[in-house]
Amino acid sequence: MYTIAFLLLPEFSLLGAVSATETLRVANSLYPEAPFRYLFVHDTQPWVVSSSGIPLQADMHVRDLKTFDALVVISSFRHDSYENTDTQSLIRRFDRHGKTIGSIESGVYHIARAGVLNGHVATAHFNNLPMFAELFPEVSFVKKVYTWTEKRMTCAGGAAATDMMLHLVSERLGKAVAARVANIIIFPYRREIGAYQDDLFTSAYNGFPQPVREACRMMEEAIHRPLDIETIAEHLALSRRHLDRLFEIAFNCSTFDYYRMIRLARARKLVKATGIELTSIAMRCGFRSYPRFLERYREAYGVSPSEDRASELLQPTQPDRVSPLTDLHPYQTQLDPKRMV
Repeated sequence: MYTIAFLLLPEFSLLGAVSATETLRVANSLYPEAPFRYLFVHDTQPWVVSSSGIPLQADMHVRDLKTFDALVVISSFRHDSYENTDTQSLIRRFDRHGKTIGSIESGVYHIARAGVLNGHVATAHFNNLPMFAELFPEVSFVKKVYTWTEKRMTCAGGAAATDMMLHLVSERLGKAVAARVANIIIFPYRREIGAYQDDLFTSAYNGFPQPVREACRMMEEAIHRPLDIETIAEHLALSRRHLDRLFEIAFNCSTFDYYRMIRLARARKLVKATGIELTSIAMRCGFRSYPRFLERYREAYGVSPSEDRASELLQPTQPDRVSPLTDLHPYQTQLDPKRMV
C-alpha cells in the first residue's frame, strides 16, 4: 500500500485537496484491497480552514507521521504567512529518508523554502510563477500543469491535482487503471506530464483562433528576450499582416502592441511583489531602455513603477474585460506591499 500524507496549511485550496484525494479514493474502489492510503496532516491545529472558509479535520500532526511514502504540501493564499521552521526541518528530514516530496498550488513555496527543490523542476499557479522563479533561482520553474521527477511531484493547483494523482495511479497501477479512474470521475481531458499550463490568453476555451493562442504562448515564453513578430508569424506559417489582423480582431491592437502589454504585465507583477531594482525589472521584461520602459509603464497604468510599488493593493477590475494589462489577481499575496524578493 502506498501512503500519501497531504499537509494542509491555512487558506489551502479545497479544490486541490478534494481533487487529489477523490482520485485516489476512486482508484481504491477498483480493488478488494486498497492500493492507496491517504490522510490529512497539519502543523498547527487539527481543524484547518481552507481559502473558501470550509475547514477540514486533519488526522494528525505532521511530526507524528511514521510509515508513509509521500508528503504533499497544499497551500494557496498568503502562503508566506504560514511558514513554519519546524515543518521545513521535517520536510528536509523526510527528504533525507527517501520520502517523495510534493506540492499542490502554493505548497511549492514551502518545499522550495525548505531547500528540497534545488536542482529540480517544479511548477506553480501561473500567477505566482514569475515571483517564485525570482525567489528560488535554484529551482527550475516551468509553466506546466504538473511536474513529475524521481521523488518529486508538483502541480499548479485546482483540477491539476487530479492530473497529478492520475499520473501517480498510472505509475503504480498502470495506464489502463488510470484511464478507468479518469472515466469514472468524468475527467475526459486528462493532461499528461509536460502539458502546458494555459492562462486566459492561451486557453482553447477563450474563443480566440488557434494562431492567436499559439502566438500568445510564444510571447509568454520569451519575455526576457522578445522575439521578432516576423519570427512568430513565420513559425505559425502566416504573414505578419495576417497575424496583425487576427490580433486586431481578438484584442483591438497589433501583435507588437499585445507583446508589449504582456511584458508590462509581467513587469508589474515584479514591481508589486518584489524589491528588485526597477531598471533590472525593465531588462528582465525585455525593455532595453529604462526611460522607454518608464514611458510605456506610465502610459499603461497612469503611474510610474516607483509610484505603483508604493501604492496600496490593486483595485479589482471588471472580470469580463480581456486585456493582458489587467492580468493580475488583485487579491493575491504576491501583490502585497510586503516584498518577498
